[in-house]
Amino acid sequence: MNRQPFTSSALKRNLSESEKAYYFKKNNFAELELLISDAVLIANENFRSGVSVKKLNIKGRCVYTASCLKEKIILRHCNANLKCLESLLPKQRNAIINELKIYLKEGTPFKIYRLDIRSFFESIDLPQLFQCLHNETRLSRHTKNLLEWYLKSCERLHSSKGLPRGLEISPMLSELYLAQFDNSVHRHPDVFYYSRFVDDMVIVSSSYECETSFMKFIQDALPKGLVLNKNKLKISPSIPKRSKGINKQDKTLHEFDFLGYSFSVIDTPLNKDGEVNSCYRKVIVNLSKSRLKKIKTRIARSFYSYHINGDFKLLLDRISFLTSNRDLNRKIKSLSSLEKSKISTGIYYSNAKLDADSVSLKQ
Repeated sequence: MNRQPFTSSALKRNLSESEKAYYFKKNNFAELELLISDAVLIANENFRSGVSVKKLNIKGRCVYTASCLKEKIILRHCNANLKCLESLLPKQRNAIINELKIYLKEGTPFKIYRLDIRSFFESIDLPQLFQCLHNETRLSRHTKNLLEWYLKSCERLHSSKGLPRGLEISPMLSELYLAQFDNSVHRHPDVFYYSRFVDDMVIVSSSYECETSFMKFIQDALPKGLVLNKNKLKISPSIPKRSKGINKQDKTLHEFDFLGYSFSVIDTPLNKDGEVNSCYRKVIVNLSKSRLKKIKTRIARSFYSYHINGDFKLLLDRISFLTSNRDLNRKIKSLSSLEKSKISTGIYYSNAKLDADSVSLKQ
């Protein structure tokens, strides 16, 4: 087990740049020290004096946020400790897209499963999650106690269901909850490729499995409380092994959406002597219809707002924000140190895996 202390210096590192600027620019050093010392006291008492959590409704979903900065920095430190469990760190979206394209290009027979977990965070069983926490030997006892007490307090305060959506600790705790499920799917003999991004899953199988039995295996492997969303379940027909003979017209074998992209798997020419080009099949990546519509809608609303209020500067700011890129600073805690890194975000980085000649770019 690694040392994961909740000391003044450790908690102070979890302040954001804007929060630091507030205290340092105004020379509020005494106020800063009082804030940190109070946070240390709260952490040592495991939130026994209660918690301050706001409940918001965003797009029809209940979202929770700590309304007290002292609690926020404690939760951030708990989350940093969870991120030290490197096996739990989720794959980056772009890495998943790169891997998926490689498997889809294979000329072997396969089948594609697109799965989604219904009401993911709300369906997580807290007692089962606490059991997963206590079984994790790499996490300090203090961190485990803080996480458990905070979640129980949220449940008492707001009668929340499952894992509260929006808290700093929720994404990593959801990864912990699904860790055993991920391992089970990876080990299945008919699974060529499996990846999950939060509650969104894709599986490339051998196509030899019994579909009914395989889906039962997936549902049974899910931890307590979680069920598949049947409305978002999509299974491709069995895509056969490529046969010899020239394919004069590229044939689309299957199309599906995943993580905001649309994938089209297309046969490429295979000569009778069996020689192939650099890849077995061609995979075309465009924006999904829903993502493309979302981008267009935001631009249209910006112009509509300008038509109503005539604020040209606001229009320029909105269009600039929607069509530009920017860097965000973040801290990464590893087993040995706390490092700063930049996250590049914006229109390019959010859609970086589009094909260069994608029809989505023309639209």
